[in-house]
Amino acid sequence: MTARIFLFDNFLVKGNYFVSIKLILRLVLAVVFATLAIIYSELLPPIEGANAFLLRAAITILLGVIGFAIFPELATRVTTATIHLFNLTITRISTEILNQILRVSRQTHVSQPSVLPTRGSNISNPLIIDTSAIIDGRVLDIAKTGFINGLVLVPNFVLLELQQVADSKSSEKRARGRRGFEIMEELKRVSDSSGAKMKVEVWDKEIKGKDVDEKLVNLTKALNGKILTTDFNLNRLAGAHSVLVLNINDLANALKTIAIPGERLKIKILHLGKDAHQGVGYLADGTMIVVQDGAGAVGKTIEIEVTKILQIPAGRMIFAQKSS
Repeated sequence: MTARIFLFDNFLVKGNYFVSIKLILRLVLAVVFATLAIIYSELLPPIEGANAFLLRAAITILLGVIGFAIFPELATRVTTATIHLFNLTITRISTEILNQILRVSRQTHVSQPSVLPTRGSNISNPLIIDTSAIIDGRVLDIAKTGFINGLVLVPNFVLLELQQVADSKSSEKRARGRRGFEIMEELKRVSDSSGAKMKVEVWDKEIKGKDVDEKLVNLTKALNGKILTTDFNLNRLAGAHSVLVLNINDLANALKTIAIPGERLKIKILHLGKDAHQGVGYLADGTMIVVQDGAGAVGKTIEIEVTKILQIPAGRMIFAQKSS
């Protein structure tokens, strides 16, 4: 800063033209000081034994000389303050521009996969459906009840996996795959009829991942969404990556009717259990009931009494015995 001021001062004194400018400015400042002295000297009270005119003239001349003498110092200070203010302004502007660039860069890096879907919907905590949930079909019933709101994404790689299932050599898998596409069409119709409550879109952008499950997890993390699935292994993988999962099986288990020990029910024994003396039947919601000594009643509807309820990863199991 001092070096720049020094150069500026040397620049002013080079040549008669610049010397004249400096002299004129010094004279202007001297006149300003002298004028101020004339004005304010009128306010001075008379001093006994002193000539008032000479006193005012002396004050005027003195302030004029001071104004003429202090111009270089005043000019230096003004120049220093101006340069300092200019540098400070430039520094703040450049710092703010750099911060904005870095902020945009960080946001772009974090949300790099977050490209808008095919139709350009606004992405906000989407629900991302996997292949197992589509094939399962219960997602359609849930959607029809209005429990699903907001944006529902179906990744293109999920549809490709569904296509592979539909093209399988196994007739059972082919039927499941085709049923999955029917579910997708029904979901789109429900979406179109729900107004703004639910919107189904196909995600057609590329996402990194070795397989479909890893791509689903990466996409869900990038979009800050949730996965809707019935796949137990995907559930565990997503949990390991702190990704929120909505498992339709967990929802179904939570909604199952809870039988209590001692309750009497009527069920049809459909087949034998693991032990030869056991018979197995099912409630309307699919809950398995293992009936002690029910092997002889296969194909018959009998009355049973609940003895124990067991919670397993696949859901609830009820153990019972034939009523006496």
